[in-house]
Amino acid sequence: MPRLELDEINLDRDGYAAARADARRRMLAIRRSRRVKLGGLIALEFENEDTLHYQVQEMVYAENITTDSGAGEEIETYRRLLPTAGSVSATLFLEFTDLATVHGDLDGVAGIQHLIRLQVGDAVIAAVDVPPPDEANVEQTYSVHFIRFDITEEQREALANLTVPVSLSVEHSRFQASVPVPAELRAQLIVDLAAPA
Repeated sequence: MPRLELDEINLDRDGYAAARADARRRMLAIRRSRRVKLGGLIALEFENEDTLHYQVQEMVYAENITTDSGAGEEIETYRRLLPTAGSVSATLFLEFTDLATVHGDLDGVAGIQHLIRLQVGDAVIAAVDVPPPDEANVEQTYSVHFIRFDITEEQREALANLTVPVSLSVEHSRFQASVPVPAELRAQLIVDLAAPA
């Protein structure tokens, strides 16, 4: 599977536009199977090569990038989120519905990106916030964050054992939630964790 290489990105805007609807349809199904709602506020979408390739391709299209160097910058931004043998990453969405109050709402849950936990049996894995390379304020809470879970070999084995409970949770003074990780997503994460470095 491609590991976000430049030769996999279509810089022909018209060529990609012709295939874009099919690519979006395919990606919606993939993203749905990799998405977890954490209460009414948070959604996590676990990334893999397919989702990140699509994200880079969409950024190239949306920003009308036509050069290798421009596409290369996008690749470097998203390549950091590729799964490895010891980590998986997710895009964290804070799903506020009222655009008029979103800034105040974000202030109300400041720091929430640091409080996401993946529990595998008795092991609690704290999410690591992965700020964009050009982010000036790494402590600011935005409506979209990238987070990473660093997973040991023992935790990976437990994740694959469906008798071991696995859940995602958040504990913030203004928002708390916990949900089990579906078996289908667990299976996908095991595949992700087998990815080459």
